[in-house]
Amino acid sequence: MKTTTLTAGVMAVALAAGAAHHSAPAFFDLDRTVSVEGAVTAARLINPHSYYRVTTDDGVDWAWESAGTWTALAKAGWSADTLPIGTRVRMSGTPALTGRPIARFTTIAAAVEATGETMLLVGLDVFGRGRPDWFARVRELGRPCDNGVADCTVLDAAGVETLEREFGGLGIWSELAVE
Repeated sequence: MKTTTLTAGVMAVALAAGAAHHSAPAFFDLDRTVSVEGAVTAARLINPHSYYRVTTDDGVDWAWESAGTWTALAKAGWSADTLPIGTRVRMSGTPALTGRPIARFTTIAAAVEATGETMLLVGLDVFGRGRPDWFARVRELGRPCDNGVADCTVLDAAGVETLEREFGGLGIWSELAVE
């Protein structure tokens, strides 16, 4: 009897710890979207979650967490070269409930300096919410990235303008965070 009770107790603690780690609603406001513009100033590409630090023009450091593991991102084609340090980005995602500059990214728009185009990366759909409403339209207006990332599309300026006109403040084009 003692062994059964002890085993049940250990399993309950283990399950609670696992649920706490994977309980995004405990840490992030899944009903809101925040967007921040700046430069990638650090990357930590590890399991269970990878992080990008984006420093805004006014010097605020935002920590952006991936929803999936680094292993899952790597299987989808992500690498250390996907967003090199110094890349100008607009990160969008679900903000931390605490109000601190922490968020879980859902989309990343990155400037492609060589061509003046925009690379649009869509994060992993680990919450089962599906793709953003504008995802299919992005595919129509752009072309697949040549970096091997599955959900990456390159858009020219006209494509970005079309998306802004058609979808306004949704997703990647949400209102910028006020510091």
